[in-house]
Amino acid sequence: MIYCIWYPSGGFGHFVNAVLTLHGRDFVRPKTPSYHFSKKGDSHNLQLVAPKYFQNPKSYDFNFESQNHYSVLIDNGINDESTEFLKFFPESTVIKICYTDCTWPIVAQTMIEKAMGKEMFQEITRDDTWICDSTWSLREKYFLFLRDHELRHAWRINRDYNYIDVDDLLSYNQFTQCLDTLGIETDNFQPLWTQWNQVNQKYISPCAVAKQVIDVVKNKVETNIEHITDIWTQSVIYYYIWLEFKFEVPHNDYSEWFTNTKEIAIMLDKHGVDN
Repeated sequence: MIYCIWYPSGGFGHFVNAVLTLHGRDFVRPKTPSYHFSKKGDSHNLQLVAPKYFQNPKSYDFNFESQNHYSVLIDNGINDESTEFLKFFPESTVIKICYTDCTWPIVAQTMIEKAMGKEMFQEITRDDTWICDSTWSLREKYFLFLRDHELRHAWRINRDYNYIDVDDLLSYNQFTQCLDTLGIETDNFQPLWTQWNQVNQKYISPCAVAKQVIDVVKNKVETNIEHITDIWTQSVIYYYIWLEFKFEVPHNDYSEWFTNTKEIAIMLDKHGVDN
């Protein structure tokens, strides 16, 4: 059985491939199974058991001899969701890695920093006459990027294919349950998952923090948030406010970061937003 791991940029495909080839039952193992996560959080150095299908090649030649399972990476980049690869793997089981509005900030950041090798600030402000010369203006730029980028709507769940949601990857138990649902048996890979989770906290944490802030606001609890000084994390919180309450924070009016979740609730009340 060939499992095609079809994924957007950001290291998600290589991580799922590592789980399957190192811990999946009856999967072909790499001849050299050693690996390490890079400082950016990817595991691209792990030896592949079959060549990667990369950017719709004209041909794909590999002799799948074993009766065991193979994991094949389908990598056309985040902009290309075409299924040309199926002509080379017509009998394969396709696993599409998807994301939602809520996990889009994780993919957006990994796309730029891992796949493109750039810093968020460089990509957000390039070729633009709007100079981000203040904290609030950069926060607004990040928010608008998250809200308006066309790739926010890409890589959605398609019921024609098996899928793994990026959100499933954020919990070991949830991820293993997802694999069970797909009929994939594994041994215990929690140490591998823990490593991946730890080295990718830079990308995961902003969404976790934003979710906590939204939950606190909805539950009418007051919590100090002045310690949240990272501008990207602040922008993700603004984006989550927009997702949850359909309300965009007036960036200039609230140029100073909130010190307490009560201030967010007051702002929403002031603008007639039910929270």
